[in-house]
Amino acid sequence: MVKAMLDTTEILIFAGVGLVFALGLLAFCKWSGAAVQRIAAYALIALCFLYVGFAFRAEEPGPWVGFEMTGVAVFGTLAGMAIIGSPWWVVAGLALHPLYAIYFHYIGAASQFAPAPFVVANAAFDVAMALFVAYAALRGGRKSATRAEETSDAPPPPQRKLAARSQHRSQSRDAGGPA
Repeated sequence: MVKAMLDTTEILIFAGVGLVFALGLLAFCKWSGAAVQRIAAYALIALCFLYVGFAFRAEEPGPWVGFEMTGVAVFGTLAGMAIIGSPWWVVAGLALHPLYAIYFHYIGAASQFAPAPFVVANAAFDVAMALFVAYAALRGGRKSATRAEETSDAPPPPQRKLAARSQHRSQSRDAGGPA
């Protein structure tokens, strides 16, 4: 079963839908104060799992589910590395995912089960999020560099005092009391 390709107007409409979802996710990050790289990483993982769900619609779902789970492993690893480390990992994942989605799910054999409108919206979403996470990473890098320059002449921050209960525990340990 070969699906017909979308025409230019449909591509623009569904790409617009993907951009609207990206803007919605960015608004959520701004509203909640959540880190954009973390939310983008979770979104990338969720998108990969949606393709696994679509694979169950294939004529022979077994191999396709395995193929899509490989995509989950690859892109999930990039997303996971961004959650615990550098935002550039999720930028890489979000930049590569549209290529994977268009090549396999829109043009390739996986187009038998992946809805073309979803693939186009997903590709636009991925590109928009990759650009924004890269922008945020660059902006954040510059901010921390300027903050380091500004505070290098400043005196070190004062030592924080322990709460009364913690002070009592540390004093009793020093005195040989119960820990």
